[in-house]
Amino acid sequence: MFKEEYLLELLSGKLTSRGYANILGTITSMVRKYQWKKSIIVSDHNDNDWQSDDIKELSHQFFEWIISKNKIKYLSKVPFEYLSYYFTQMFISFVSNRIKEEQQKVGLSFQKCQELVQEICQEDYDEETHEHSAYVKSSMSDGNNWIDKLDDVVKYLAHYPINEDTKHFKPIVKLAIEDILLSADGYVSVSSLAKAVFELLDQSVFKTNMSENQIVYNQLDDEQTKAIKTIIEDVGQVDSRIFLEYIFQNTGGISLSSIADKYNLPKSSVHRKIEDFKKKIFSTYVPNNEEEGISFLQNIALALDKISETGVLPL
Repeated sequence: MFKEEYLLELLSGKLTSRGYANILGTITSMVRKYQWKKSIIVSDHNDNDWQSDDIKELSHQFFEWIISKNKIKYLSKVPFEYLSYYFTQMFISFVSNRIKEEQQKVGLSFQKCQELVQEICQEDYDEETHEHSAYVKSSMSDGNNWIDKLDDVVKYLAHYPINEDTKHFKPIVKLAIEDILLSADGYVSVSSLAKAVFELLDQSVFKTNMSENQIVYNQLDDEQTKAIKTIIEDVGQVDSRIFLEYIFQNTGGISLSSIADKYNLPKSSVHRKIEDFKKKIFSTYVPNNEEEGISFLQNIALALDKISETGVLPL
């Protein structure tokens, strides 16, 4: 994992040689762990034998990316305890984008379809929150029911062909969204909408890739909601307050000792609770992008806040 102290150096523009070495070392570990192909991630290389100069090139490309894309602004919204986790997801997002750029065109993946659906919903519709999930509906709809399953709606709608000559996916996705919302006649969950739109896309020319895309969207359907349920299922009222105060409301630099004294607990117990909670988050869910990462952390905080007040799980 990236160390927070060195990330703060990077953000301040005063990265030391020790901090630079730590970042390079972490990136090296991730390259080996995930077995990324050098020919895909770093341009103009045809072998997969990573050298130190290749890691440096990848790192510098990443730095250029977060600067050019203004990704740094998101870090100011992330609690200090989550800087390392969030910076890791940012790096994975960069690698994912590089892979997409270098790979041969294979149609519209579910991940990209999901991103387009979320983007269009935010641009064209007023989102409503129901049970910690986002919902949208057509302005021409009079229905007020909350819809999470669209199988019966999709099977009666026309499909939209996508082939090798298709250059712009967003207009097609937008039309599919409009058709689904009009037919559903109610508030439709954005996660279900993404799955339904993907089913309406006729990508039969990319048959070898469709089965992989299908697997991906099944894995990601309502994944964030399920992840939050898993993360908070064993959290009690006192623990929720501890996590909120130390992780999500740490603007005043509250110490473990202060929390231990406040709740009459051994410092070692408080430290273990916090570390176990963080590890559970890291191992349960990986956001697809920075915006989703912030939303994920905010939803965890909201869930903890609910538990701290009522002692009851909100999901």
